[in-house]
Amino acid sequence: MISPKTVKLLLIATIALFIMSCGSSTATRYEKGKEKKPKNSENLNETFDISAYKTKIDLKTNERPITIESINAWYDYNTTVESSSNNDTVINTVNGFRVQVLSTDNLANADSLRSELYNKTNHRHIYIIFDPPFYRIEVGDFTQISAANDLNFKLKQLGYSEARVVNEKINIYK
Repeated sequence: MISPKTVKLLLIATIALFIMSCGSSTATRYEKGKEKKPKNSENLNETFDISAYKTKIDLKTNERPITIESINAWYDYNTTVESSSNNDTVINTVNGFRVQVLSTDNLANADSLRSELYNKTNHRHIYIIFDPPFYRIEVGDFTQISAANDLNFKLKQLGYSEARVVNEKINIYK
């Protein structure tokens, strides 16, 4: 036979379980699919016409030709291309940083982006690296990550939002 003490404990546990399960039910708090409207709400029809309040802004512009000097937004960046042939000789490769601008599977797109980058940044070292099945366009040979981050910032400002700094074997030039 079961002792009265055990019966009391089972009864208390059953009541506690019942109370806790009722407290976690959401059926009484939320009604699915029905939106409640306030008692005194009416359907409002808006007849206000804002077009009379629109302001016409007339800006006077100074017409002047745009030159490269007037768009000098990159203060600390080198805008000239070094043309000496001494810098074209690779003397070593080391671990460093480059800025990857894009990864694409179309060589024609990669080549046109390379030309575009050369014209916009005047950076000489722009690489198209074939990593099957994609062509990666990478710019620069940086030993310091801060210089790579500066170029990355410049490229993002020019509209290349996918640009990012990557670790790469870089060329050291003579």
